[in-house]
Amino acid sequence: MSLFKTRLQAIGFLAVSVLVVSGSVASIVVAELFMPDNAAGQEGVATFYRCFTPLLVVWSLLGIAAFLAMPAKPHHGCSEE
Repeated sequence: MSLFKTRLQAIGFLAVSVLVVSGSVASIVVAELFMPDNAAGQEGVATFYRCFTPLLVVWSLLGIAAFLAMPAKPHHGCSEE
């Protein structure tokens, strides 16, 4: 039994997971680049890693699961039998 009724649902869920993962990576990169280089800034960077790393891992796994559970592409056209 597939988790999705249509291929479009799976593609939509996959797109959302890619956006969440991209946003998480971008947030960590921005924290690394723009937080001040002092104790408070480094604590802020550590907070970003603590918040966004689990989000990154979970949504990556959900995206992989959506890709693997995607229904097969409908076959249109003539058969070569």
